Amino acid sequence: MVSLYMIYFSLLSVVGYFYECIAMTFWAGKWDNRGFLFGPAIPIYGTGALLGTLLFTYIYTDYTPLTVFLVSMAASAVLEYVVHYVLEKIFHAYWWDYSSSPLNLNGRICLPASIGFGIAGLLIVYGINPVLLPLLAKIDIELRQFLAMLCVMLFSADTTLTICVLSSFIRRVENLDSHFNDYMDSFVGNFLDESKGINNHFYSAVDRITDTGKKLTDNRAFDLMGALYGRIISRVKRFTGRSASALNKRLSRIKKRFKRNKDE
Repeated sequence: MVSLYMIYFSLLSVVGYFYECIAMTFWAGKWDNRGFLFGPAIPIYGTGALLGTLLFTYIYTDYTPLTVFLVSMAASAVLEYVVHYVLEKIFHAYWWDYSSSPLNLNGRICLPASIGFGIAGLLIVYGINPVLLPLLAKIDIELRQFLAMLCVMLFSADTTLTICVLSSFIRRVENLDSHFNDYMDSFVGNFLDESKGINNHFYSAVDRITDTGKKLTDNRAFDLMGALYGRIISRVKRFTGRSASALNKRLSRIKKRFKRNKDE
């Protein structure tokens, strides 16, 4: 059963990705590539669907549509809040924000989204599971185990890649910001020490700071990180924490660059 549920989790993660992208595209009026991972999957959907399936298979065996709706609504709200909180604490970033939605809690969850997940619970329990689970159960056990292992490998590789890219991005921006601050401290100190020839020093300083700023902020090797790097970073909604300002400026530039490259 473990292999069956692993395949189930993977399929629903992919279904959730396309649902999220299509729903947000209609909402925003433009294509919105969603998700935490590089690949076309959103694990929180697979996790929610799997938890709901286990819940209504082994715990709530005698349930009604109202029970399914309310439990799915409440469980999805808890899951979404916890995942948002954990991701923000680990990466100092978040991938969705309900701050502008009615009846939201810290921008992490909101009533309309929770109601939508409650309806999704009904769809899964009464529509998807009666068809999908028997089909998966019919797959030869050896093939099913192979597919499950393949799913584990793909998700593990994708998660590792995403974490490495995000960590590298945060570290590089913080280093750039630190180097720039060090340079400005040095510049101000030298400028005050050599204030006698103020005009010459002023124009010389302007040239130096322009050159240095260009190196630090227009580093094409940093901006043109390629489709892989850009695609992962561009899915971040916003960064938080002490380096948030520098990170969000860089994030905005990457999103514009990435969008322009896609349009071309």
